[in-house]
Amino acid sequence: MTQSFEPPYGGRPPQAPGILTAGQHVGRYRIEKLLGLGSMGEVFLAVDDQLGRKTALKTLGSKHLNNATVKERFLREARALARLTHPNLITVFEAGVIEGTDRPYFAMELLEGGDTQRLLDENGALDSGVVSTIGAQAAAALSEAAKAGIIHRDVKPANLGISGRGAVKVTDFSLAKSVAADKSLTGKGMVVGTADYIAPEQARGEDVDERADVYSLGCTLFHLLTGKPPFRCKQGTEVQKYVEVMRAHLTAPIPDPREFVAGVDEELRLFIAKMMGKDLERRPTLDESATALAHMAVRLEGDLPRVTRAAIGSATADNTIIALAHLGERTQPPGNVVGIPGPGPTSTKRLVGLVCLGLVVGAALAGAASLFIFR
Repeated sequence: MTQSFEPPYGGRPPQAPGILTAGQHVGRYRIEKLLGLGSMGEVFLAVDDQLGRKTALKTLGSKHLNNATVKERFLREARALARLTHPNLITVFEAGVIEGTDRPYFAMELLEGGDTQRLLDENGALDSGVVSTIGAQAAAALSEAAKAGIIHRDVKPANLGISGRGAVKVTDFSLAKSVAADKSLTGKGMVVGTADYIAPEQARGEDVDERADVYSLGCTLFHLLTGKPPFRCKQGTEVQKYVEVMRAHLTAPIPDPREFVAGVDEELRLFIAKMMGKDLERRPTLDESATALAHMAVRLEGDLPRVTRAAIGSATADNTIIALAHLGERTQPPGNVVGIPGPGPTSTKRLVGLVCLGLVVGAALAGAASLFIFR
């Protein structure tokens, strides 16, 4: 079966040849083709000649080579990802500089399933179960990053990749902020992020913490659930539209997804509204969000599509439940979360059972993947 690799790294489809050419080597990585173009650079499909593994190789774009700030952000993305280990975070294998140049690159996990923006484009508004599943896994990954002192600051559908086995992978940490980083890269008063999903405090140029990612994830889930970002301006110039959307994040009431689609799960609707609260003090934490959304995902039996042979026949347990197992290592117990009723005894027992099943299935699939994936 021929697989089509789309750019699940926040980039757009390529329109012209890239910086690197097919057959060229970057270290041990042999370039096959250009996958996508992003604001910082280009992403290529490459093969690790030592391990025979397909990877995604990201390089800094030519227009940024002499921009020390952008180059530092590019390298910071590689460093941020390399510090983190989580089943819902994209994995970085290696970073370096292309021989004979001053162009940095890093090799990372290849996501065969595209991203949730592509999923939305191809299928339209997603059902509540799928949205809960995406939210649970993304929140768990962002929580892991936050505990390492890293705030993503650009959570959106295009930055939630999907692995071949149907697991969400948070990507593109190029705008990530370390709470201990040099403030000169993104000083107070500087607005970064994507307008459709930006938190009010971020729009004001204030220092942000994990609650900004909670807000952006809430906006992302609203978009996936309805097919539309929560705030949009249809008239005016691009600058005017941008300003109006930013103003809406600051002052406009949270829209009701039921105005756009029918059949929205009530618990999910209420929880997304809490995530999008203007008052950051009243938003749930990322851990609380992951736990609550995971319970919804189990109840609603949400799952994502799989595209690799190794994943055929795998159950819902091997993705959201693995993320839940990581959450289970934390002190946050399941139950009532910021005003949302917790699961009953039956749901909790089922959740625990699925966690155990997920770990068994995940281990078995890991072995199968090494034999069959990309054959």
